[in-house]
Amino acid sequence: MKQRLPVQGNPSDSSTLLRRALQLHRVGNLGRAERLYKTVLATQPDNFDALRLQGILQLQQRRHDEAALSLRAAARVAPTDAAVWKDLGIVQAAMGRLIEAVACYDKAIALEPDHAGALSNRGAALMELKRPDDALASYDRALATNPHSAIALNNRGYALTKLGRAKEALSSCEAAIALKPDYFSAHSNRGVALFQLGREEEALASYDKAIALKPDYAPAYDNKGAALLRLGRVEEASAAFEAAIRLAPKIAHYYHHLAISKRFERDDPRLRAMEALAQENSSLDSDERIYAHFALGKALADVEDYEGSFRHFSLGNVLKRKQTAYDEARVLGDLERRRATGARESLNRHYGCGDPSPVPVFVVGMPRSGTTLVEQILASHGGVHGAGEIDDFDLAVADLGGAAGSAVHRPEVISYMSGDDFRRLGTNYLRRIQVAAPSARRIVNKMTENFRFAGLIALALPNARIVHVRRDPVDTCVSCFSTLFVKNLSYACDLAELGRYYRAYETLMNFWRDVLPQGVMIDVQYEDVIADIEGQGRRILDHCGLEWDPRCLDFHRHQRAVRTASLAQVRRPLYASSVGRWRRYEAFLEPLLASLSPSIASADRRRSPPSALAA
Repeated sequence: MKQRLPVQGNPSDSSTLLRRALQLHRVGNLGRAERLYKTVLATQPDNFDALRLQGILQLQQRRHDEAALSLRAAARVAPTDAAVWKDLGIVQAAMGRLIEAVACYDKAIALEPDHAGALSNRGAALMELKRPDDALASYDRALATNPHSAIALNNRGYALTKLGRAKEALSSCEAAIALKPDYFSAHSNRGVALFQLGREEEALASYDKAIALKPDYAPAYDNKGAALLRLGRVEEASAAFEAAIRLAPKIAHYYHHLAISKRFERDDPRLRAMEALAQENSSLDSDERIYAHFALGKALADVEDYEGSFRHFSLGNVLKRKQTAYDEARVLGDLERRRATGARESLNRHYGCGDPSPVPVFVVGMPRSGTTLVEQILASHGGVHGAGEIDDFDLAVADLGGAAGSAVHRPEVISYMSGDDFRRLGTNYLRRIQVAAPSARRIVNKMTENFRFAGLIALALPNARIVHVRRDPVDTCVSCFSTLFVKNLSYACDLAELGRYYRAYETLMNFWRDVLPQGVMIDVQYEDVIADIEGQGRRILDHCGLEWDPRCLDFHRHQRAVRTASLAQVRRPLYASSVGRWRRYEAFLEPLLASLSPSIASADRRRSPPSALAA
């Protein structure tokens, strides 16, 4: 080990002491090793090796402030040493100073561009900063330097799951496991990639492997719970979330997952733990604080503390709004323009030009309006495949290329298309969805936001059927406000904005109801399904050209993965407690009620038949 600068004292003695200290350090005798480092530094305060090794030892003991002082001193002695900047970056990251950590890693990389450790650690810090694209670039550079780094491969897989690139993530995690078969984190991340690909049973096997390798690895239990919940194994899911909480009681999103999977009682000790966690603003990042508030909001609703419940939902939504860039004028303008960009004219001119297949069914509406229930009823039919919330229609438009493909998310897309384009779109969509269920008579797409494309769907697939699910507008909005969606709904964080969005959605649906050809779309009222599941089930199946199947009455027993915020609810028989739920929060809803008032009046008219005494 060489010293970087001339120092006072006997270099021979200091070298001997450092060698002995390093030997002790390596075998875990940290106390004696540190005493020897301090002995060297007492006579040679600028001894680089003693400063750096002392800093590493202090880091190992989680004495982060002291480690930072030692490593900064080492960096002053040898500012061109890449390794010490990498070490200082690790300390800064451990202290939660992620921006400073990235700056340290950048200094190390500037000095040594192929420093795989600094590149990989930089990626980890960027992941913590919610910058997965930048993190992925760092991991790729690290692997270019050292392609056999299991750590970089695993971390790259994790970044890819955050970017929704599950197939690539699976490949990266499996490469990490091939290099290091007992790498528990890679097995867990492999499970996440499989989960995203809809391969829940395989994901469970990966999580179990991770737990077998490291029984105290909390993320694997949490991930396992998510897969079990999606598969309808709710009690097992709750047990997995409980295990994660026992191992890591300060992780708020574990409590949120538990809250989704169970109903709380007043004497549940988890309530007190969540209340304490929700108050720890300094120790939780913004995401974890959001999870804590939404978990507590759900739990307090379970015990009928609706004032406390609403307070925590509101606090969670305030934090969500700070993370969200919502341009209300643009969003509402987009919905308005869909009524004014030639949809009526295109339907008059091109209806019937699309692919004639009757296989596609679209269940649309606002989130939390009952669309998952309707899809589950349909999917319980022997001839129906429930595909869940899939974005294949968007992707099929993009497949067209040209002006239409590039305008997929613009209201004007319909005006760029010819009759041939509509047929190609329908065929593209059909090809995509039939991969998962080639023999199904009907395939249900429950991407709720497809309500924006109802006219385009009818033109591309004239024999497809659209089921528009409606629910009381206030119940719908309150449910959106109190749900932490995987995909953030930017309009749902503020009650007044949420009400205005609902009215814009309702206006667009009224337009589609007016211009779509007869028989393309039906409206299904959630409350009517609750009151008469068989009658409404028969009506829905008839609309889709399907005979009655009594299994549709036992929708909650159907063993299929459910991938929406309602995944726990649809595992239960029908219950009426969700009808009129908003009344529990009525005292706090003035901004929502004010912006929704025309929609509320319209909903009341739909539900109340004219009196027989009316003139």
